[in-house]
Amino acid sequence: MHGYGACPGKQAMRLSRYCGRERLPGGRRLWQRLARRAGYRGTVAVYGYGVGGRPGGTQRKAERTGVQDGMVLADYEPGLIRVWLPCTCQAADFDVDQLAEDHEDPIASFAHELGHHVQYARRRTYSNEAVAERYGRLLLREFGLR
Repeated sequence: MHGYGACPGKQAMRLSRYCGRERLPGGRRLWQRLARRAGYRGTVAVYGYGVGGRPGGTQRKAERTGVQDGMVLADYEPGLIRVWLPCTCQAADFDVDQLAEDHEDPIASFAHELGHHVQYARRRTYSNEAVAERYGRLLLREFGLR
């Protein structure tokens, strides 16, 4: 079998870091609580990016969605959420306040992808961006993050 299962077993979310220096805003425990609340038990792959963003990110989104308008900070497929964070090893230069205002911060992006997971768990489809965005905002509000 290849690929990832939707929610393998009863285990907690697994975190896989690319270089180990990527720091999760709010800490690992917050991310685990968000995932647990959404019922997500898959893998979260964390990648670092530096100045100029992650290579090929907008290209991948454009291929997947047919729209190319900015950088993606997270991506969902059943059983796997990819998150790109500024990383100290890449000398990242970014404005945290601006990212938060635009709802482009990593936690908001992760919550949005959890919205896609909830769609997939309920309906076996995860393409409705409006539903994912609404769920992500509600989840962040529930945790007092917005």
